[in-house]
Amino acid sequence: MPPRATPSPSPRRPRRADAERSVAAILDAALEGLAGDPDVSMAEIARRAGVSRATTYVHFPTREALVTAVTERAIADVAAILATADPAAGDAADALRRVLRAAWRELDRFHALVAINARLPREEFHRLHVPVLTHLAPLIARGQQEGAFRADVPVAWHLSMLLAIVHAASGELRAGRVAADDVEGVMVATVLGAVGAHATA
Repeated sequence: MPPRATPSPSPRRPRRADAERSVAAILDAALEGLAGDPDVSMAEIARRAGVSRATTYVHFPTREALVTAVTERAIADVAAILATADPAAGDAADALRRVLRAAWRELDRFHALVAINARLPREEFHRLHVPVLTHLAPLIARGQQEGAFRADVPVAWHLSMLLAIVHAASGELRAGRVAADDVEGVMVATVLGAVGAHATA
């Protein structure tokens, strides 16, 4: 009697690829849904993603987990843009202006997330923004050493202030209190004025 053939193991790679595609679709759908409705339901996100609600919950057990994942991906995208803007090159003030403009243009897709994450506890808010702060902290420190930025406050304070101004600009834009054509320039000027070596307390 010939030996029974050993069944081939089920391929796992397609399942992983399918899962990755599902996750990407869910994250895209969540971002799109949140842009129109900050309280969009998991069921609506699943519908937009073209997956079942059960599949959505397999990858993201809670709505909060999904929003966090969307935020982490958005911040990673902004951090990547900051890196391509080369914050280590040139005069510190010019570099800060350059990276702020690049980040703001990338942030244009994520204003709804900015509003949602404004409600987070401070520690969680900071944790989520570490990828962005990692690029900005050396630039602020360099500006202080060069005398371009005021050195009488810690780097961490400059970073907190910078995030607050960017988030405030996003909120003002969403509320319609600052025109879309003006908000980038207003935001950049405010940040540069605040970090400037000769800014008043």
